[in-house]
Amino acid sequence: MRKTVFRSVIIASVLTLFYAVSANANLIVNGGFEDVPTPALGGSGGWEYYDSNNVSGWAGSNIELWGTFGINSYEGAYHAELNAFGENTGAWSIAQTFATIAGQSYDLFFAYGARLGNINESNESFKFTVDGLSSTQMDHVVGKWSEYTGRFVADGDSATLRFTSVSEDIYTYGNFLDDVKVSAVPEPGSFALVALSLLGLGAARRKVK
Repeated sequence: MRKTVFRSVIIASVLTLFYAVSANANLIVNGGFEDVPTPALGGSGGWEYYDSNNVSGWAGSNIELWGTFGINSYEGAYHAELNAFGENTGAWSIAQTFATIAGQSYDLFFAYGARLGNINESNESFKFTVDGLSSTQMDHVVGKWSEYTGRFVADGDSATLRFTSVSEDIYTYGNFLDDVKVSAVPEPGSFALVALSLLGLGAARRKVK
């Protein structure tokens, strides 16, 4: 009987811990742009450009992926440049749609930086939108990563995170993006369940002894 109780408590504890960990899992596919497709459309010297639809997880305009050229990646070996090589008939934009639960809160994080800043008539400001959360980022500097964190509440069973250049520009100098993350915010009760499960596990072990 004691072994049965102990086994039940272990199972309950493991399931609770699994829920708490899974709630922090990144819902964005290839948010660090490490999954680099082949072949590239063009580019050289440490960067290449691709059709976003061929870059795992993403869709939209062409996208440049940079390696060792220019600024070091925020994480991993690669990062993206929002504006990509080639002419574009509108604002440059990349997006990703992911599954959500209506009414659930989610945390958003991404790193961003400037390639050249506002020189040579280049406007590197960009905006993002996701389920009611939006912002225009203009505070980034050359050679340094900035970080954005925010929180939104899902209004349906899916959400789309979109990054868009602020203005159409004759130059393709654009914003660097890296380490894009979206994770569900654990409900306060889940932490209490973890604590109770651990306490129960300790009590059950003492009883078994």
